[in-house]
Amino acid sequence: MTGKERILTVLNRATPDRVPTMEWVFSPKVIRQMCGSESDLDFVEAFDLDGVAVGLDSKNQPFDDRHIVDEWGVKRVTYDEYPNPVNTRIADESDLEGYEMPDPDAEYRFDKIKAAIKRFGDERCVVARVRDAVSQPRDLMGYENFLCGLHVEPEVVQNLMKMSVDYSMRICENLVDIGVEVIVIGDDLATNLGLLMSPAMFRQQILPEFSRLVAHAKKLGLKVIKHSDGDLRLILQDLLDTGIDCLDPIDERGNMFMKELRATYGNTIALKGNIDCVETLVNKTPQDVRREVARCILEGGLHGGLILSSSNSIHSGISPENYKTMLEAAKELGNYPLDVELLKTTAEMV
Repeated sequence: MTGKERILTVLNRATPDRVPTMEWVFSPKVIRQMCGSESDLDFVEAFDLDGVAVGLDSKNQPFDDRHIVDEWGVKRVTYDEYPNPVNTRIADESDLEGYEMPDPDAEYRFDKIKAAIKRFGDERCVVARVRDAVSQPRDLMGYENFLCGLHVEPEVVQNLMKMSVDYSMRICENLVDIGVEVIVIGDDLATNLGLLMSPAMFRQQILPEFSRLVAHAKKLGLKVIKHSDGDLRLILQDLLDTGIDCLDPIDERGNMFMKELRATYGNTIALKGNIDCVETLVNKTPQDVRREVARCILEGGLHGGLILSSSNSIHSGISPENYKTMLEAAKELGNYPLDVELLKTTAEMV
């Protein structure tokens, strides 16, 4: 199988020839140490990952040596792999009057995605990153203001979520036209301690717009992976009922356990994760990494339905040796039919 075939097979809840692997974000520092290039595409090819996540292009304007302003008018810090917003663009209803969103049909917006498709063809799965109902309103309002707005300015939040979803729906249509088959939608709805809002507030205010985006993507024929860190248990069934194909990253630090999810939902949902990127991939031994890979495959991928990855991203603190060990272990231990005894021995579960 090709990498693309493996990932699509998993998203169809079937069994590929081996457990595929991919990541959402790579630190340029780590991939430079591993392959001498800061290009995600170079790294994915050099280490034979099955897929690559690619974002949309934006004509950003430099602000100073540490910041840029994106097309939405959001100032972002640029000193690490996450261009985090540092200003508030929308404070109240009056700021929405006359606000113009970027053009979702601009041809340059899809340049990186087109380049990835041209380079990898059907060999690797190009997964497009699309913003969901929360991501853009959160960045435009600021995280705290967005969460407070769910209580004190629900109409502003609702309008922003509708704008964001309308925009992302058009983006999805364009992605299908250029050959994309899989999208990942984010962002976080929880911390490790629990949801960022009450379950009732999520269901009343966020879920309808989130569901509208997923339904549109599915109608277009796209496979949909939902990413959110944190403890999602109180709204997990709500997310699954929208029709998403895969949930990521199944992080034990957020009380999300691969074994429990697989036992509860079987292969009705594909799972992505979950090699710990806080300690295991940072400062534990290669043998610890192998143990965790084996346990993850046993708990989440016995009958397919698993994309192996870190528990969030390959950030700048990741040990190149440990990440290389993870990739090697995935290929050694993840071939179907699985050698269950070898996996148990490696995971020290016997």
